[in-house]
Amino acid sequence: MDWTFYHSKVIAYELTRRFPIDSTERLAGMLLDAQVDLNPHQVDAAMFVFQSPFSKGAILADEVGLGKTIEAGLIISQNGLRKNEGNQNLGIAKE
Repeated sequence: MDWTFYHSKVIAYELTRRFPIDSTERLAGMLLDAQVDLNPHQVDAAMFVFQSPFSKGAILADEVGLGKTIEAGLIISQNGLRKNEGNQNLGIAKE
């Protein structure tokens, strides 16, 4: 399914507003202490990682301040929920 801007906006809204901020279910139950409002482009990035049939990973390379940390958190939390087998690497580049 191709995600439109509208789909991403609705998903971002649902994930951030569906559960109270202190709910353990918010953001797949993995970002417990974070109070995060998702933006549609962050949801798009996370969905791309999981929908790409040829990809075993992704490089998050947005401009400064666009939420790469949030995108990485979504991806990591979904990997945890899916209980993927194998190694998972997270690389962080210095500025």
